[in-house]
Amino acid sequence: MKKLLLVTFFGLVGCVQLMHGQEQPVIQKSIKDSIYFTTCAGAAEGWSDCYSKARRTCPNGYVEISSYDNHIGTKRDYTFQCKR
Repeated sequence: MKKLLLVTFFGLVGCVQLMHGQEQPVIQKSIKDSIYFTTCAGAAEGWSDCYSKARRTCPNGYVEISSYDNHIGTKRDYTFQCKR
């Protein structure tokens, strides 16, 4: 019974961590061209998080350069360029 309680407890803790995961950073790939890259993968972040990070990074708007999704949600990459 103790083992079952421990497994349940750690399983719930893991789910909470996924629900409140840390936001992935935005990385500047080109200073000259204002090109940025971020990821928004897994249960903690979705595409809306990528778009939100792009809006926060580029106050004058942005243009999508590339996006990648492995269709199971474990890997989403987003590259964008700030408008001038």
